[in-house]
Amino acid sequence: MGADDITMAAGPERWRRAAPWVALLAVVSALATTGAAWCFRGDPLAPVVRDGATLVLDREALARVDLRLVHEELVPDWVVATGGLRSMSWDRLRREAGKDPNLGALLDRMAVLVDADPSLNAPELHAIVRAWNELLAKADEPWRLAGEVQVGGDGARWVLKSYLVIVDDGQVAVGERRFRVELRRRVDGIGQPDAWLGHMRDHTEGIVLLLDRVTTFSLDEVWPLLGAQTVPPTDLGRRFAEAIREEVARGLGPQDAALLAETSSDRAAMMDAVRAIHGRHSCGSAFAVTRLPWNGLSSRDLATLRIHTGSVDDLCPEVLPDEAQTFATRSYHLQRTLGMREALERLVAFVAASVVVHEARHAADDAALAGQRIACVGCPRNTTHVEALEASAYLAAFADPDHAALALFQACNLDPQTVPERAATVGWLAERLVEGGCDGVPDPGLAERAAELERQIHLRSEPVRILDFPKGLPVSSEYTGP
Repeated sequence: MGADDITMAAGPERWRRAAPWVALLAVVSALATTGAAWCFRGDPLAPVVRDGATLVLDREALARVDLRLVHEELVPDWVVATGGLRSMSWDRLRREAGKDPNLGALLDRMAVLVDADPSLNAPELHAIVRAWNELLAKADEPWRLAGEVQVGGDGARWVLKSYLVIVDDGQVAVGERRFRVELRRRVDGIGQPDAWLGHMRDHTEGIVLLLDRVTTFSLDEVWPLLGAQTVPPTDLGRRFAEAIREEVARGLGPQDAALLAETSSDRAAMMDAVRAIHGRHSCGSAFAVTRLPWNGLSSRDLATLRIHTGSVDDLCPEVLPDEAQTFATRSYHLQRTLGMREALERLVAFVAASVVVHEARHAADDAALAGQRIACVGCPRNTTHVEALEASAYLAAFADPDHAALALFQACNLDPQTVPERAATVGWLAERLVEGGCDGVPDPGLAERAAELERQIHLRSEPVRILDFPKGLPVSSEYTGP
């Protein structure tokens, strides 16, 4: 097999999570049971799939495709389009991506499945996205897609999200196993944030961190905790602040820790103003602050804010004068504080490292279990296999002495209304690690107790070592790396 061949074959355990490709043999359709691969003939309406076949990368054809245009504009245009515009948007996407026969064939098959029923065809749609990403990775192109089926009142809808790869060569080890770490940034602008900070689909593909989500959590949830004189906005933050400050100081050093502590009140005050502004949606205001950069608002954004500033006597002002003043003064301070961006880049990387540990444990379990159930000694009787796997990943993160309190803080932040099973799992673990559970105060013995609980529940506790990962990560979409 050549260097540009992409083998889509996989073992049966792998296909339990991402169902096999549909094999099109004339008019007969059958499922491959041991994995499959793409094979193209001429210009078919849909890819012909045969077990063990290969998709061959055509670098010359791929070079004719404007991949930035495809991922940043054409894919999101199709996702948000409705009515007749949707067909026009698809034609534009197909015309540009179709300059490469492989991408064109993948889109053709996707169109067939979406038109039929995206919900019923979700496994193969996800497999098509996987093939798209593998093709671009093989070509050393930094663009990726993710897909999900969203079900609403109008039925099922297939949504694609686009990403730019920022880091593709990170390395993490769990025991003797090593896994690749990839960091992606959203580039589609469709306004649907990702649900998770990272994910692991298959251990052979490594783990993926989602930079936008990690950055948002770092700036909005962690940074405001770092000033001893700054009052955190939540009870959870107030209980965890001291332990997290100590971890950040050890991880980043005294100079960065001091700078972040000094400026934490700036971020906290602006976030308080954002919450107050959005809180008036209930009385009829439609004004929203959709983006709060790391260094506050630009002069143009501040001018827009002043236009929408009302009076304290208004029944439902869009922006109050003191809120506008808060944004102006706090932004001014951040934009004139030397070393601010570099310190925040290191904070984002520090937070991301905790996510790496969590996802690396998922990858190690995926590799070791080969589809078998994970040991969960003493777990509640109704614990599912997925919940047991999450318990394993959370415990590994809590057992990391560099990020134990931070990891538990992030886990306790889960919304029980959105992810009730996962939140219940975290609550059950937290009660065994901290007096009062998520309502308690973490202490320096947290990591040691988590490792011991790992040994009790999962019958092992392996160290997770980050071998290669950036010390700083970008905090703005305009900046691609430290």
